[in-house]
Amino acid sequence: MNWQRSESLQPPAYPTQSWYVAATSDEVTSDPLGRRALDTALVLYRTSDGSVVVLEDRDVHRPYPLSLGRVEDDLIISSYTGFAYAADGACVRVPTQHEVPYDARVRAYPVREQDGLVWVWFAEAGLASLHKPPNAPWLGDSAWSTLGSEWTTDANFLLLHENFADITHVAVVDPDFAPPVLTAGPVPLLEVEVTETTVSFHRDYPTAPLAAWHANLLGADPSTEFTQHEEGRFVSPGLWIDSWEVRRSADAASVATFRFTHAVTPVDATSTRHVWRVSRDFAPEEATSADLAPLFTQYYSQVRDILETMQGVLAIDGPRADVSVASDVAALQVRKIVARMISDERFA
Repeated sequence: MNWQRSESLQPPAYPTQSWYVAATSDEVTSDPLGRRALDTALVLYRTSDGSVVVLEDRDVHRPYPLSLGRVEDDLIISSYTGFAYAADGACVRVPTQHEVPYDARVRAYPVREQDGLVWVWFAEAGLASLHKPPNAPWLGDSAWSTLGSEWTTDANFLLLHENFADITHVAVVDPDFAPPVLTAGPVPLLEVEVTETTVSFHRDYPTAPLAAWHANLLGADPSTEFTQHEEGRFVSPGLWIDSWEVRRSADAASVATFRFTHAVTPVDATSTRHVWRVSRDFAPEEATSADLAPLFTQYYSQVRDILETMQGVLAIDGPRADVSVASDVAALQVRKIVARMISDERFA
């Protein structure tokens, strides 16, 4: 007998019981926005009171995207069939008859908007109330200046998380951009803390000069040495946060911090929506942000190209056992947590 493995037996490519960013707040207006996430077509729009609605992007009458329709009186109307849907997904009007079929409904997704991000819950709706989206309050805090962008990376979301977990690659990818302490020899070991669903780490570096662009930003001579501190956190499958602190002295007022926020949302098994933000609590001038934006965009574009190349290798040759080193300790823990989350959902 010729046995073939059923697709249903294949493990999923990502956990679903997690909040993921479907869009940024400024992307969602009263005009329908089509977006794909977790192999699901979504339509997002705002009602007259400013609330965000997230529905399945498919008319129940015919396979036509609701995102190609329009919003009127808080209803989204298919531009092909004229079926009108309320914010809870129920069809409330059919143009050719008075009665609405009792099962005419599209799926409505739990949604939370905070910190300039629109979070969506893709698993069973009843579980959403038991979990809260992660917070990133600095994104809206006037004490922080923030820049960033968003795009799709043609790579599995876990490749992005593993990249964030090990910044030693920065020195290889872009030596001029990287902190010189990463090229001065073996880096200090990470101090790692692991919970059932999170990974946190930190590392202190020897006193050393900064990259030229960083020293210039602080108005320091390039030879000035700073104490430098790194922190990172895998908050959830949908969010990674890390930071880089520098200080001239033991005085807390001398600390200048970059904080990096990465919202990652699987589009499917091999592509990921990446919203990245770079925040700082110093040099708040808009001109400074304008100068920094191309620098970080160039670096993250390089990373995107590298991760897409990795995904291409995996697509052709398949996965193999990696050779790991000490700096991979956080990434390996992230890999374990994601694998356990996927396994728990699969066999629940």
